[in-house]
Amino acid sequence: MNPSTPDTQEAAHLEKLRTQISTDIEAMQQKEASLKEYEQRLRLLVEHTQQNPAAQNTNQSYITSGPDRASLDSEWEKYHRAHALLEAARRGLCDERMVLKEREEKMKVREEEVARREAWLKAREQEIAAQAQAKPAPKSKTKPSFATAPLRAARKLFKTDKSH
Repeated sequence: MNPSTPDTQEAAHLEKLRTQISTDIEAMQQKEASLKEYEQRLRLLVEHTQQNPAAQNTNQSYITSGPDRASLDSEWEKYHRAHALLEAARRGLCDERMVLKEREEKMKVREEEVARREAWLKAREQEIAAQAQAKPAPKSKTKPSFATAPLRAARKLFKTDKSH
């Protein structure tokens, strides 16, 4: 097979897409882990503020340096947006993975079909070559007709007339 056939080019392109998708998946998993860690820190802060409301009132430096309700809400909003984006990207990757799998299956079927056709063609060529070697073209002793070989027919006609 020629290395630059459309099937090999498509296979190389699919392999490139597969590596790119796996790299994207790894990056998203790292982002997801980071978001989970961030979520855990936020939960701990919320728990801490809910458990120690008296400490907030007495400790003014904590209130000024710690998160207020508005900043906590904005951080949670950021988290939810990032999580929604991550989920959308994950669904997109899942869809792309399914499309890639379908393409690979179609390509395998096509490769099998091409291999089957090539095998049939090779067998047919061998059969024709064997027939050609087995039967050399016999020279016909029939009288040539004017339609197929007019000069030979005329020669043969004149030779038979002289012998009478």
